[in-house]
Amino acid sequence: MKTALIAFSGGLDTSFLTLYSREAYNVDRIITCTVNTGGFSPADAEAIAARSRELGADEHIYIDASRRFYDAIIKYLIFGNVSRDGYPLCVGSERLVIAEACIRACQDVGADIFIHGSTGAGNDQYRFDVPASVMGQGTIECRAPIREFGITRTQATHYLGEKGFPVSARTTDYSYNPGLWGVSIGGKETLRSEGLLPDGAWYSRPDSEKMTTTVQVDFTAGELSRLHIDGETITDPVRIIQRLSETGSAFGIGRHYHVGTSIPGKKGRLAYESPAADIIYEAHRALEKVTLSQAQISGKKPLAENLGALIHEAKMFDPFVDDIKALLTSSQRRVTGVCCVRLIQNAIASVTVSSQYDLLAAHGSTYGEVSSAYSGTDAAGATLLHGYEQQLYHSLTRTALPAEAPHGT
Repeated sequence: MKTALIAFSGGLDTSFLTLYSREAYNVDRIITCTVNTGGFSPADAEAIAARSRELGADEHIYIDASRRFYDAIIKYLIFGNVSRDGYPLCVGSERLVIAEACIRACQDVGADIFIHGSTGAGNDQYRFDVPASVMGQGTIECRAPIREFGITRTQATHYLGEKGFPVSARTTDYSYNPGLWGVSIGGKETLRSEGLLPDGAWYSRPDSEKMTTTVQVDFTAGELSRLHIDGETITDPVRIIQRLSETGSAFGIGRHYHVGTSIPGKKGRLAYESPAADIIYEAHRALEKVTLSQAQISGKKPLAENLGALIHEAKMFDPFVDDIKALLTSSQRRVTGVCCVRLIQNAIASVTVSSQYDLLAAHGSTYGEVSSAYSGTDAAGATLLHGYEQQLYHSLTRTALPAEAPHGT
């Protein structure tokens, strides 16, 4: 008996796969597997399970991988304030966790084939295929029917309709990928450089009556440790992110567009919402500015860029990822403190910081005013030595070389 496990979200593509794969691969048993990376509510999970039953799947598996997503990836994204030109890897990072959980599920149930809904034009095919090959080591066949047979969204819609499973216009026109770290949105507007989503196509619904609020985000050694918000205290990092996402969305924070180069080389554009990531990064950066040395701040940036590239390009299993994680973890030893973040409509207005490791508050000098740690003579000598090499260079230039010719001669 041939068994296939499908990475299943209940949307257009994966609904299509549940019906089509049985015919395409002569599969006897179809198992749908939903991996929640923090973007599905219990009601969403039940609706997805109901969709699986409706489509005739033989079994449905639900896996909550939100904590795994935080522990394996998001925590380190925060340590490095990682982004790809501002994009905080909302979808690319979660896809790897989904694939990892699905491959483990394939091994648990003895599935012969792992099926995912990636096309051949983007990055997700790598994020599913690579974990399957690394973790499966050739024991699990990985198939992507939409890529393999060149199925368009229009064709998938017609196919489902003919089978008696119509999909909504919003599902047809726009694709949504909600997760713990944000939501990506694709539609006809994102296929053009100048296209803008209509207001109704965004995932969140801001509350125009919300004008301002202040949230308190606590970090301990760089990790989210506590959130005080509207009289509520939350200590679970996953729930902190979810709550900040809810609040940020209500204020209209986190709506962006991103253009990047895909792994195959084609430019791609998407809309995304990252309210929690925006708030957390802003707070974390502010805390790092007062607790880290400038060398630490500067030195972390290329590490973060490398980590972002490795995760984005489906190289989570590269040993360099573990090396970077170790270095970033070490850098966070003193990133402990309380950040008060003031939100206003469509913006993060300000962040103030309190920390026992606050270098701004350290005794010995007051920036721009006075120093008790060294004298004015010390300072004058330091500035002389600071520019001494430049002085030597330009002194030789003036004596050994002719003056520059006037412009236009």
